[in-house]
Amino acid sequence: MTEDEVARTCPPNVYPHQWIELVHYWFLERGQTYSNIGRAARSSYLVPHTSGSKSHARLKAEFMEEYGREPGEVEFYRVTRTHQDGSFVREEFRELIDRATMLIAERTDESSSSTECSRIEAQVFTELMGSERYGRVRDYGVEVTSIQLSAMSRYTQECRQNDSTTEVRRLEMQLQEMSQRHDLQMEELRQSHQIEIVSLRTQVDQIISFFHGFAPHQGPDTSSSCRDGDTMHKCSKFWCYGVLPN
Repeated sequence: MTEDEVARTCPPNVYPHQWIELVHYWFLERGQTYSNIGRAARSSYLVPHTSGSKSHARLKAEFMEEYGREPGEVEFYRVTRTHQDGSFVREEFRELIDRATMLIAERTDESSSSTECSRIEAQVFTELMGSERYGRVRDYGVEVTSIQLSAMSRYTQECRQNDSTTEVRRLEMQLQEMSQRHDLQMEELRQSHQIEIVSLRTQVDQIISFFHGFAPHQGPDTSSSCRDGDTMHKCSKFWCYGVLPN
């Protein structure tokens, strides 16, 4: 496969830009040289393992993906020193695992937390295997040093921080867009409400004008003239009889 073909097959749990840099390093002359040195070193390794060409870091990542947690020191040693059928590469490996399992069981109980169990397991493993050699990191392969692991940890942390910053900026822009969209919708609703109010007022004025057209007109007040007429009629009657009214 070419460098471009390998670069396009980025694993899902690896940052794309890190994968591209790693693939580019693999295809460099220096990377090929170190690969050949590592292959020769593995062939003469005094403590053989069954991980093959997979790095211990990759095996730990696969373990975490399958079980959702990091493997313990003794647990990972068993994984890398047994065949697929469960048999150990060497008999002394099985004896070491049995001894470690017994010591861990003696120092832990049901009330021990997972953190405490991991600490005790690492302590037991160090007691049985001895302290790590200077400049080496146990269970990370023959080519990984503590300086490289520390640098990679800082680099990964910086990448995560950069990704977090980018995500925060993206969310801020998204919130700003949502706020602007909300303000625009509120302005449209306000204008629509004003139009509806004007329309309702116009309809009310039209209804009032319509009913005013059917209201009855008031005629002249004839009540006083009627009363005057009655009085004159009574007076004429008295005059006819020669009697004056009181």
